[in-house]
Order: sequence, then structure tokens, then C-alpha cells
Amino acid sequence: MQELRKKLWMVKPYPPGMLAIPRPIRGTAFFPGGSGLWGFAESSPALTSHRPIMVLGHDFDSEAAYLDSYERGDETHGPTWRNLRLLFEEIGIAMHECFFTNFFMGMRQGSKSTGRSPASRDEGFIDRCGRFFVEQLNVVRPKLLLTLGTTVPRMIASRSESLSDWAYVRKLADLDRLGPVRFGVDFGGYRGGVCVAALTHPSLRGPNVRHRRYRGKTGAEAESAMLRYAAKVSGCNF
Repeated sequence: MQELRKKLWMVKPYPPGMLAIPRPIRGTAFFPGGSGLWGFAESSPALTSHRPIMVLGHDFDSEAAYLDSYERGDETHGPTWRNLRLLFEEIGIAMHECFFTNFFMGMRQGSKSTGRSPASRDEGFIDRCGRFFVEQLNVVRPKLLLTLGTTVPRMIASRSESLSDWAYVRKLADLDRLGPVRFGVDFGGYRGGVCVAALTHPSLRGPNVRHRRYRGKTGAEAESAMLRYAAKVSGCNF
């Protein structure tokens, strides 16, 4: 998405262990690695920035994974995209209605893509990415924000009083106890409210989704229920 890519200066400088994306991947990939839009290249002339759903991940993978995806021409060969597609198909969410992006801009140097991001060790970078996250909201103007994993809820908690109790979550069980779906969430600097739902990270959905609990349901059934409810109440019509 060119409008946002032109504003990536907002997050500089990148901390040790993190690198800027040198060139966007041609096909589908999470922003900033690609356009963040399913089936659209960043240069598509008819591209509109608004999407009813924003899917917010942690950071854009590793340098090695980026290079592999760049050569392939898209990022959709991994478990993250595969499991997202299966979940969204079950709920009836169209992939092209979403903007897929990350809280931390840039990619991890080297080949390691799991565990704690180097970005999370730099308070200045966290703050700059937080401000850029709000910029993303203002450009995309989603009705529904879907966070992936347990790190992202902590990162956005400081941006909204409605999510302040998410600041110390460490496990999916913490999110489920506090309430994984929130409505009318206001973020400072964003001109509007949004529904927020905290999902299991799809790259590790298999071993982790069984821990979910929501309205008397457990496992994958619980997560499907929370997503259906969030989509309905937020006014996303599928």
C-alpha cells in the first residue's frame, strides 16, 4: 500500500536486529513486506486503501524468509496464510476484505523468525511503531481489528484505555479471562472506534488453539465463536 509505505520514515531508525524492507514483494504478503492486500500488487491502479478488517501480526518474519518470498513472488506458502484462509472460509470472511499488516515494521535480521522480536527491546521503536499503527488505522479505517498471538495485544494496550488490562498478558488464557473481544475501542489519534478480537497466531494455531475459552466453548470452536460475534457486532457483512 503505497500511501503507508511513503510514511515508513515515521518508524526510523530501526533497532539492532531489525532491517527495513528493501523492496516490496510483488504478490500477496503482509505489510510492509508487500501490499498487505490479498491478490493485489502494491502498484495496482484501482487499489483503494479502506478495508473493513485489519489483521495485525507481530513483525514481518526474517530476512531469509523475506528473500525466499521475494523470489517466489508472494508470501502465501506458509502456515500463517494457510490457517488464516481456513479460519476465514469457515466464518465467511473474504480475504480481499482484509488488510494484513504488522505492529513492528521491518524484518528480523538473519533467519530466526520465532520468539521475541528484537524490536521489542527498544522502547523508542515500540513507541514509533505504535504511532505508525494509529496511522495505519487512519488510512485503512477498519471496523474490526484482529490481533494475532499474545505479543500484539500487549503492544496496542498502551494506545487505548479500553485495552489497558491487556498490557501484561502472557498467555491466551490471560486474554480469554480478561475478555478477548472488545467493542467501541478508541485509539488515541484515530478518528473512530473499532472492534478488537484477539486470535491465536495462525502459524502455531494447531498446538495453541486448544487452550481457547469463550462463552462456554473451548478450542477451535471458541475462537470461531468469538470471531463470528466480533464480525457481526462490528457491522462487517459477509
